[in-house]
Order: sequence, then C-alpha cells, then structure tokens
Amino acid sequence: MSKRLHTSGADVRWLSFRLRNGQSIGPDKLQAGWNNAAAADGCSVRRERLDEGGVVYALYGPSTLNAPHAVELRMRRFLMDHGYVFSMGTMGAR
Repeated sequence: MSKRLHTSGADVRWLSFRLRNGQSIGPDKLQAGWNNAAAADGCSVRRERLDEGGVVYALYGPSTLNAPHAVELRMRRFLMDHGYVFSMGTMGAR
C-alpha cells in the first residue's frame, strides 16, 4: 500500500530510500528537502509501506531533472545533515 504525501505533475521516480533505527521523516520536511535538492518545479514524495512492515520513501520529479547525480548528492547531504541514517537507491534515467 502506498500513501501519496504530496501530488504534482512529477512523473519519474528518481530516488528512494529507507531510514534506519526506527527513524521517520514528516511529509513537509521531506518535501522541502527534496524541492531544495532537485531545484525543480513539479516534485513530489511518497511514503510506501512494504509487506514486511518497513517503509520506503520515494522521490519523484520531472523527466527533465537537471544534473540528477548532483541532485542525489544534495538529497543525501540533506538527510545526513538532519541526522538520518539511511540506504538510498536511484531509479531515474541518468
């Protein structure tokens, strides 16, 4: 089951990550961090529940996202700066 936290015209799933040690991030904080990292309009985030009870956070943006690798690094920095321990995977085209 997935729960869309925010909706927009975002059409590509660029990144996904899981938080460790029982951590969670609120939708407004995640959306703000992703918007800043992506530096693009039309971004959205989703929180998806896994069958085994975990949660994956999915980050969506326009297919024209500029410099996806730099965006990923900025998002990683955002999460680290806020004390999150995470594992991240990329999904979008490079």
